[in-house]
Amino acid sequence: MLGLVNPAAFGRALRVRRYMHYVVTHMVLKNPWRFEVAAMMSQLGCVTLHPETVEAVQAGRPISPGEQARFDSHPSVAHDLLAKIPRLEPIAWMIAHQNDSGPIEGDTADSEMGDLRLGANLLHATFAFDDLVGKGLSKTDAANQLLQEHKGFDRRIFYALREMKLDREDSDVVRTCNIDELAPFGMVLEHELRTKAGVLLVAKGQEVTSALILRLKSFEEYGTIGPTVTVVATVTAKPATAATA
Repeated sequence: MLGLVNPAAFGRALRVRRYMHYVVTHMVLKNPWRFEVAAMMSQLGCVTLHPETVEAVQAGRPISPGEQARFDSHPSVAHDLLAKIPRLEPIAWMIAHQNDSGPIEGDTADSEMGDLRLGANLLHATFAFDDLVGKGLSKTDAANQLLQEHKGFDRRIFYALREMKLDREDSDVVRTCNIDELAPFGMVLEHELRTKAGVLLVAKGQEVTSALILRLKSFEEYGTIGPTVTVVATVTAKPATAATA
């Protein structure tokens, strides 16, 4: 649903979820699902924001004080949406504190609160990493900069981000194909997709799913978008017509 109403926010959540998966796997954390779900749900509060506001923030363009205040409140909105769902209370807490940069101190490191604080730190670090990479820094430079700026964080977070592979694998192929040729197996969009009126429809890097394919076909039928898209397709993905031939 977030992908439908705010593609830029959804695209960011997908990127951060990938970072989070790599980091928690590298750190061998207990209950890694909580941190990955927190990353995926972290932008849920953006359903209340105008898409142009989120796009402006991600692009570094100035926005009004009122828009900034509403954007800054989106973690609290997500918290309120999730906090009453059983087993999601810890995730809601992590999301509410995703902008905090406080270290884990003292005896809390081995407690439930320590896990919650670690989750908030992970969200903060991965979002900061996404911002720096989006500005053109290499993953190594971005991770090293954050390592210096967040000395109270677990250093393994930044070591993992530094080692993570962001570039395409050798087995990946960039290709332009018709929307009818898309398949929900191993494809991600190489470029953002906008309507002919310039409205962001799908963010760059979003995985192709069955729901997304149906949505794109609908927009194509109405003439809102063109008939082709550019994707990164893994050669080992499940075949689907000419798109993965």
